[in-house]
Amino acid sequence: MRLRLFRRRADRDVPATSARRSLALTERLISRLDRLEFAEQDPGRLADLFELDHLATQIRRNQESLLVLSGAGPANGRRDAESLIDVLRAAQSEVEQYTRVEVGVGEPELKVVAGAAHDLVHLVAELLDNATKFSSPGTPVVAAARRDDDGVLIEITDEGVGLDDGRRRALNERLAGRGGDAQGTLGLAVVARLARRHGLRVELAEAAPGTVVRVTLPGRLIAAAGDAAEAAPAAIEIPGSPAMPPLTERVRAVVATMSRAGVETTDEGDFKINDAIVVRVRPSPPMVDVLSPLLEVAAGEQLRAKLSELTAGMPVGRLYWAGGTVWASVPVFGHDFQGTHLKLAVQVLTGLARDEGLKDKLRLDPPES
Repeated sequence: MRLRLFRRRADRDVPATSARRSLALTERLISRLDRLEFAEQDPGRLADLFELDHLATQIRRNQESLLVLSGAGPANGRRDAESLIDVLRAAQSEVEQYTRVEVGVGEPELKVVAGAAHDLVHLVAELLDNATKFSSPGTPVVAAARRDDDGVLIEITDEGVGLDDGRRRALNERLAGRGGDAQGTLGLAVVARLARRHGLRVELAEAAPGTVVRVTLPGRLIAAAGDAAEAAPAAIEIPGSPAMPPLTERVRAVVATMSRAGVETTDEGDFKINDAIVVRVRPSPPMVDVLSPLLEVAAGEQLRAKLSELTAGMPVGRLYWAGGTVWASVPVFGHDFQGTHLKLAVQVLTGLARDEGLKDKLRLDPPES
């Protein structure tokens, strides 16, 4: 009997061990790509490296999903409580179509306790990925969080075709742990497991148009800035280590290394790299946008379709119209901001700003008379 039990346990451990080994290799791959990105100067090759980096990040999430489904514990962990807006931003960064995702938190001071933060990133990323894949390419997916009576409510809304009542009820039963995992979709099966692990409530509801997924976090998983120390293990402090400066100052320091003439700001408070590129800091939620005006053109359905088509084919960044101008934007996440990422984004956008072929594609044909 003991031998039989041992064999069963060993059989269960094989997928988890394999996933952990693959995960370790993927982490090494991402680290190597980071070094290549830092050394690369050619904008075209740099864009290719960014795409590979983002693909590797998605592979890492899939491997972590296999660990979840095998019943293994979290592949990673955090020592400290994590800002809720940073959790949502981290989830956004793991989604293939991340430029379509809009994130907002009603109270920026809210934090997720350390023991749940990593799994919540994974859970939200799976839901965002599902929402982007089952909604129209040109439409936004919104992730918004606010307090409610039970703790904190996260709503992920898309503008897809929606679900019929029967399908929605069946999926909600499985997400709630009744009738097995959310069969038919790997992502929702992972969501169901993670929700049970932390006592979250996840349910699908109808939106107009599309679908909204509501994730309710119980109060025990949430800490405000003032009581975060009680809700999470204390961080290990290094004597003499300086406090992290605000995001705006960190961005200013990086911009200063790229400009011999000093840091120049626009009337709107953006940092100016040159006549074609500016860097905009959004402190809450934390985000850095590298922007370039590409072409002045009137808006219209033809332009919107063209922008959606071209953005879908870009490895990083997006194109959008505002104020009579088509803009290119490459976002840099304020969550765990790295100066090298900002420098690389500037290089990518420099290539886009100089791409006359891209501008030619944006010049629309005049309407036929």
